[in-house]
Amino acid sequence: MSAASPNQSPLNERRGLRRAFRNLGVLLGGRALNAPLSLLHASLAIHLLGGYGFGLVVMLYAFARTIGDLVDFQSWQTLLQYGFHPLGDRDLPRFHRVLRFSLTLDLIGGIAGCGIAVIASLTMGPILGWPPILHPIGTFYSLPPLFMAAATPTGVLRILNRFDLLALQGSTATIVRLLGTLALPVIGPSFEHLALVWMLAEIVSFTLLFGLAWHELHKRELMAGFWTGMADIIPDLMEGRIAIDFPGIWRFAFITNANATLSLVFSHVTTLIVGSVLGPVSAGYYRIASQIAAGIAKPGTMMQQTLYPEMASLWREGATERMYRLAWQSSLAAGGIGCLLMAFALLLGRPLLGLVIGTQDQAAVSIMLWMLGAEIVAICGLPLEPLLMTFRRAGAVVIARCVDVIFFLPVLMILIHFHGLDGVGPANVGGAIVLVLMQLAMASHARRTLTPNTSSPSASNPGPA
Repeated sequence: MSAASPNQSPLNERRGLRRAFRNLGVLLGGRALNAPLSLLHASLAIHLLGGYGFGLVVMLYAFARTIGDLVDFQSWQTLLQYGFHPLGDRDLPRFHRVLRFSLTLDLIGGIAGCGIAVIASLTMGPILGWPPILHPIGTFYSLPPLFMAAATPTGVLRILNRFDLLALQGSTATIVRLLGTLALPVIGPSFEHLALVWMLAEIVSFTLLFGLAWHELHKRELMAGFWTGMADIIPDLMEGRIAIDFPGIWRFAFITNANATLSLVFSHVTTLIVGSVLGPVSAGYYRIASQIAAGIAKPGTMMQQTLYPEMASLWREGATERMYRLAWQSSLAAGGIGCLLMAFALLLGRPLLGLVIGTQDQAAVSIMLWMLGAEIVAICGLPLEPLLMTFRRAGAVVIARCVDVIFFLPVLMILIHFHGLDGVGPANVGGAIVLVLMQLAMASHARRTLTPNTSSPSASNPGPA
């Protein structure tokens, strides 16, 4: 690329980072009330139901969320990787094929999630540490995974740069949970009613997300011919046409699913483990502590959502050097944010936790600070996964996750055995460090091995290496 190329102008050099931060600001602005409202409804629920009743709901939700994420193909990433080029060229038939493929993956994942959840709820209650009171509603809670398979509309709004709509939708579930919690004194303060409120929140959030995405597609006249071509999805899948015309698309879909499945270990699976070993109260305290930590760290972690489309755009232009700079600059910026967030937590973490759960128990405060530490480590490495995905190195992402899980699970079980809830935080920090180091090594290797022939995607959208 010549020195006179417009892609190398100082203005374009800074465009990606500025737009990523602008989109981050939109997301944060839309979710400014999400964290405090989430903590408010959790606090109200604990005061109404007690730590045990709230912990039961947390265990149910972690069960449904784990199953839902387990079968989720992360099809929004497939839509970004394979739909960005045809959308930019206004090649609607080709874009529609990727969109239909992505929707089909969501449908398959949602139905499979319901089936797996029914079987698991009927057979694995003792393993999950469910008390007898959970079993009847536990089977009914096999429905939410169907409404958690909404990756495609998320991908649509990201690829169309409508982060403002994502921010609007992102607070929907929290608002529904808060309103439902406020209604508990009227309808009856029981954990069954609160569990149904959380289920309703997922359904409302799912419906709104699809509505916003489809409205945006229609507004931009991107749906012409979409429904008339729905029958094409059958030969695309059954005859393998989608794999021929979009090389590597199936492999990419399964790899992103595997990566998401492995990442579950550090979120809802940990909640399930804590609940099954230490009981519902500890599960509830763990969720609150991790929720506060995640809320404090939200300004950093949400930046990753804005980096995916920016890197996809730079990859399409063949501007790999600018991708490296964007990754480096965003990592430095995120690290600075992380340091400020830790200082904030040290000053206000203890009173905030006491306000939410009515106690400043040292164990609860300690795990909150440890979880925030894990979030900050992850923030420093947040550009690495989007970079690897954009480089078509999804396999490397999964390898890094596998190594991390192999390290994390034994360490978690050992520390819980010897230190109880106090052991969960250090295990999470150790897992976050291992993951970032692995991803950094993979990204460095990918940069060294990237050849001029693979430095920009062709019109055929080559699959992941």
